Amino acid sequence: MVLDQQRKIFHESWYRLSGSKIALRASVRVHRQVYRGVLWYVLYEPFTNQYYRLPRGAYDFVSRLSPDKTVGEVWGSMLKNGEGEMPGQGEVIEMLAQLYQANMLMYVGADDGAKLFERNRKQRQKKVKASLLNIFFLKVPLFDPDALLNRLRWPIACLISKPFALVWLLTVCIAAKYGVENFDALKDSAQGFLSPSNIGWVYVCTVFVKLLHEFGHASVVKRYGGEVHTLGVMFMLLVPLPYVDATASWSFRKKSRRVLVGAAGMFTEFFIASVALILWANLGGGIAKSLAYNVLIMASVSTVLFNINPLMRFDGYYMLTDLLDMPNLQQRSVQHLRYLLERYAFFKRDAEPVAETWAERVIYAVYGLASSIYRIFLFTGFIVAISQHYLILSFVMGVLLCLTMVVMPVGKFLKYIFASPALAQVRSRAVLLTVLVLGGLLAALFYVPVPDTFKAPGVIEAARYENTTVGESGVVAKVYRAERGLVKQGDTLMLLENRELDFSIEEKRAQVNETVQSYYQALDEAPENMLPLEKRLGVLKQELNDLLRYREKLALLAPMDGIWDVKNPLEYAGRFLQRGDSVGLVLDTTAFDFLAVVSQEEVSRLFTDKPRHVSVRLSGEAFTEIPVENVTAIPAARDHLPSAALGWLGGGEIETRASGDGSYGERTAEPVYLVRASVKKDAPALNGIDWAHGRSGKIRFHLKNTPLALQGIRKVRQALQKYYKM
Repeated sequence: MVLDQQRKIFHESWYRLSGSKIALRASVRVHRQVYRGVLWYVLYEPFTNQYYRLPRGAYDFVSRLSPDKTVGEVWGSMLKNGEGEMPGQGEVIEMLAQLYQANMLMYVGADDGAKLFERNRKQRQKKVKASLLNIFFLKVPLFDPDALLNRLRWPIACLISKPFALVWLLTVCIAAKYGVENFDALKDSAQGFLSPSNIGWVYVCTVFVKLLHEFGHASVVKRYGGEVHTLGVMFMLLVPLPYVDATASWSFRKKSRRVLVGAAGMFTEFFIASVALILWANLGGGIAKSLAYNVLIMASVSTVLFNINPLMRFDGYYMLTDLLDMPNLQQRSVQHLRYLLERYAFFKRDAEPVAETWAERVIYAVYGLASSIYRIFLFTGFIVAISQHYLILSFVMGVLLCLTMVVMPVGKFLKYIFASPALAQVRSRAVLLTVLVLGGLLAALFYVPVPDTFKAPGVIEAARYENTTVGESGVVAKVYRAERGLVKQGDTLMLLENRELDFSIEEKRAQVNETVQSYYQALDEAPENMLPLEKRLGVLKQELNDLLRYREKLALLAPMDGIWDVKNPLEYAGRFLQRGDSVGLVLDTTAFDFLAVVSQEEVSRLFTDKPRHVSVRLSGEAFTEIPVENVTAIPAARDHLPSAALGWLGGGEIETRASGDGSYGERTAEPVYLVRASVKKDAPALNGIDWAHGRSGKIRFHLKNTPLALQGIRKVRQALQKYYKM
């Protein structure tokens, strides 16, 4: 027998337990379950409503315990006879300790009622302490709902049936139709969801939704013969919400029933959300419509972020463990990550592996890392989201988040490194490696310069361009140039006609001729009338000349040499155009600029530091870098975008607000700055690029290299100053 196997079988603390006489309590019930083809046993203690899973080898040992034999005698007998997959001494010690805490063991000479109640009291105190440490999900039991559920057996049977499943499916499909049709209105209504005037109603709707959610869990447990003995309040992110203890489902043999218990709450919320969406879409307004929207959001968004997501230990997690046949997934993932650290970082030879197959190793590693990262990002995002309305509350939650997810885990890790008995043989290596890694990480964050870059959206513009505008209203009679055709200054692009103007010119000419005739007639008959007629003739000729100049403006001329950039010019034929209407641009395609929109937070860095490198990438040409020269930041804030394509309405990333005409196209919600950069288009690699005026893209500024920690501190300070005036 090799050394590693000896360490797994034997344990240095075995002498403390081997002489004890222990047995399972007579009240403990046993249920068989199969996970991934492996038989497991679930022990249930009705007095404390505790459950504990055991693999077959461990149950074979526990089932042999009796008041007539010591633990050492039972274990030695199994070792001598080679009976089953017997557990090692360390596993026996850990297993019996957990069974003792669950009040499932009876000690000869010490098993009296007072001892049993004392252990139950200590177990409750331990749960309270664990809940206080996990302050974001504190649970407080209130009362036993099992008697109430027994009275509701008939309604529960009706709800958990095939006919109601069809009703559920039909309701969800109808709601999905309304959701697609009213998607924009749903998105716009979310802006004031967390406002102080609505937060009270949000909480009321949340309690209502979560109460029905928990009723869904309890109903399925009761439907299949389980018992639910705890209904209480859980402080999720400091918000009190109802919860029930549905752990009785662990004793169900059929996997489908256990999965249905986990999914029951989500099915209930989806049904509630569907009904709320249908009501919201058909209500005209008022408090009822607002309440329906609040119920819709809480019954859908919260379900996706928490319940259905297996990275949190809620419904989706337990469903995943049943579907994968991997009980205690999170705990075993943490143990697997610890094993990887001990075995491959600290080179501890007797580190005990958790996973048996490569698939389990991958699942444990991925789940352990992903769940930790998701929790941090979820809670951080939630705190940031509410901070704009509830700064003090978000500050308190941020401090608690830092304590529970940063300070305490780091403290436990350091205690594990410096004081854990498991690392006694590799303590020096573990401490040295930890110090080196943490020190190297801090040094890399605070002292190693890395590229400090940021991006800004913008559009390509010709360095010189002129707008072609209609000089006089009229109907387009003829188009002389094709789309993107080459033109020279003075070329006619299109010709308009205005019949009303032509009639006015003919009328004015007739008046001129009439006045000329009257003038010559007065010369012979009434010389005293010649002077007034001469003045009238001058006025009429001036008016005629004005009309003729207006008619000349019916010809749309190229203002400069270049390309006429207009889409489908032939479609203008027969169309009436007003004076001042724009009909495309004439572009000088020999040089182009990229006009970028930079936020207030970033533009100051361009004024103080000269960029080391600047490049542009156009939309649709992500792998082609366009070099830039002559970058100029315009030192004047503005609230209008150079193109509507950069704003939210045009699919861009810059927030816009309503302008005077009610549109959300080009007026920005916050002041921005423009940066103009001349692009180099003569490189051979850029021959295939479409240099379309107004094409959007991104410009990347590379400033001086700065450590990552200093970059992060700067961004945090900017955010605090911008949003909280700190």
